[in-house]
Amino acid sequence: MIICLPSELVKEISRYKQASVNAIGHFEAMHTPAYITITHQVRCKPFLAQPAIARMEQRISSLPPAELYLNGFGYFSHGSAAKTIYAQIEPTQRNENWFKLLAMQMGIKLKDFTPNVTIVKNIPATTFNKLWPNFHNRKFKYPFTVNSLTILHKDTFTEHDEWRVYRELSFGNKLSAF
Repeated sequence: MIICLPSELVKEISRYKQASVNAIGHFEAMHTPAYITITHQVRCKPFLAQPAIARMEQRISSLPPAELYLNGFGYFSHGSAAKTIYAQIEPTQRNENWFKLLAMQMGIKLKDFTPNVTIVKNIPATTFNKLWPNFHNRKFKYPFTVNSLTILHKDTFTEHDEWRVYRELSFGNKLSAF
């Protein structure tokens, strides 16, 4: 389950990914379009998931759209061996509340959740040390509105299958203060 980004922002993130390829070479997910991952659910049969998705759709429709703001870059450490660089969503109380409410309406727990847009995924620490100075103090600001949650799916037993849109669940139709 992901939040899709505006096409202009996807293009801008692609530019950062390409600049990273030019600096360090190929890396995992370098051709993946930009999005915000909310959760990755385990494999399940469609007839079991459909009623749960219908309930989730009803609850999510009561959640207002969100105004989010990318502001700079951060990174995750995967032990001492690898790191991921991402564009960070400005951490405000309003954003934290919105994501908590989203998780509650989805019926999931988001433990230690940091909403982000991945730029460079799972690179060795030595490569990170070479690339991070290009991101560390770089200004990157981009506001955008989140209007829906996208559910992706792919066939489990098909070799080289790609993720495809299964459903778009729309949030309520107006922004509000919460």
